[in-house]
Amino acid sequence: MKLTEINEDELYPTEKFGPHIEGTLIYKVGEQTQFKGAYITTNERMIMNVDMGGESYRRVFSYNDIVRAASENDTLIIEFPEGMGKIAMVDVVEGDIDAFVEYVNEKVS
Repeated sequence: MKLTEINEDELYPTEKFGPHIEGTLIYKVGEQTQFKGAYITTNERMIMNVDMGGESYRRVFSYNDIVRAASENDTLIIEFPEGMGKIAMVDVVEGDIDAFVEYVNEKVS
């Protein structure tokens, strides 16, 4: 499963890909707290793609639904409004954290 790949047919006609990043998401679901995952950005939205036990789970976020992105000690942090809180990504295997943070923060401003 290639988490950073999205079929271009799934994009809106006006959408263009931005940077993507892949690593390990720290988020508690049941007893599990770490998931292989990726964020793929476009000029209109951010897509989260997660491997949940061999099954692909995808969630799409409007940039209006993101408070900010940050980088702390080789960790990407995406902050969402209350209720969802913050999701950290560690052990980045693909993508540039700083370029990703800059792109997302430009879109949420």
